[in-house]
Amino acid sequence: MRSAVDGIRQYYERGMTFLFRLADECPDELWGKKGGGFFFWQQVYHAFFCIDYFLLPPGEEIPGGAYGRAAAMLSEDCSVIPPKEEIRAFGMRMKEKADAWIDSLDDGSLGMRHEGMSARKGAEMSNGAVFASLCGHNMYHVGCLDSVLRENGLKGVY
Repeated sequence: MRSAVDGIRQYYERGMTFLFRLADECPDELWGKKGGGFFFWQQVYHAFFCIDYFLLPPGEEIPGGAYGRAAAMLSEDCSVIPPKEEIRAFGMRMKEKADAWIDSLDDGSLGMRHEGMSARKGAEMSNGAVFASLCGHNMYHVGCLDSVLRENGLKGVY
């Protein structure tokens, strides 16, 4: 019998694969263009950046990142358009963090309190809720970015 963690991990991996494909397959002329209110690159960066938001322990500050926290959290525009390779490399580092956390989970730990998100949200959050939220957040941005590709006459990744 498969574990619940393995089942959710498949959904997580699917979302991460789509995010990397979106970065790789986005045409250069669209990478720095706004769609859905934000720059294409900024939404990819945001999805990767938020891994820390979801997973950090309590009391640890979310790093500002190369383009500042406000740009990463979609609170402001960023005048710099980073190269895809840089965002992809950042995404790989963030995925390693998420993979390590997921590797630490088992089905019994899904119902346990996630201290970091519980503190950040000011409400009880279980590991399972955080895992599902991470997956849902990634897939939300996959959908947003896929629609930007399609609105520009391109084939989406989803």
